[in-house]
Amino acid sequence: MLSRNVYPQTRPGKWSVLLLLAVFLLLIMSALIVQSGQPFNFDTLFDHTRAAIVSLSAVAAAFGAFVVGLYTIFRNHERSVAVFFTVSLGGLVALFVLMQLFL
Repeated sequence: MLSRNVYPQTRPGKWSVLLLLAVFLLLIMSALIVQSGQPFNFDTLFDHTRAAIVSLSAVAAAFGAFVVGLYTIFRNHERSVAVFFTVSLGGLVALFVLMQLFL
């Protein structure tokens, strides 16, 4: 009975979990891009265009995971742990971005 509640059962729930996995992969890729450019002494992330694009794609994927997760919880009544975890991490990313913009 526990295994049924851990993994999402609906298609949007699976998409939200896959988007969260994409966030982690994009962040690792961004870190590798920044590390490969270390001899050039970039001051900030946005001095390296490829790393900035990959990092902003990770933030967009986190927002997407948050929105799709909320949709699948309220519309499809998904109650899996993975979807709630996805929504909580996506919500934290959304909160962090909003706090950076407005505070």
